[in-house]
Amino acid sequence: MGQRGCRYRDKEKLRLIEEFKNYDGTQDSFAKIYGLGHSTISRWMTKFGLSFDNKEVLMATIEEKNKPTNNKTTQERILEARIKQLEQELKDEKIKSLAYKTMIDIAEEELGVDITKKAGARR
Repeated sequence: MGQRGCRYRDKEKLRLIEEFKNYDGTQDSFAKIYGLGHSTISRWMTKFGLSFDNKEVLMATIEEKNKPTNNKTTQERILEARIKQLEQELKDEKIKSLAYKTMIDIAEEELGVDITKKAGARR
């Protein structure tokens, strides 16, 4: 295990991702321990639709891969967890957008300068 060119099964990949999530060091140092390429963990996480900051999706994926259930149910649960993650990201982006708009409105009001582009072409 851990040799270059070695193929891992999805279950093993998810186990290593889970171990990496609990690892205190860097991704490169973790990869060196297992003889992986420096971007292997990131590539695997992308493959499974995981992010470094969403442990809930990671845990749902790992739990489903470890359960002896039919693939359709497993895939549905993974997709449901992914949908939940994307809904949270969308909610965060909407809040960020509102904060930027509010900041621009306040700056325009206090400075008396138009910051946002107005509709229509100027000639």
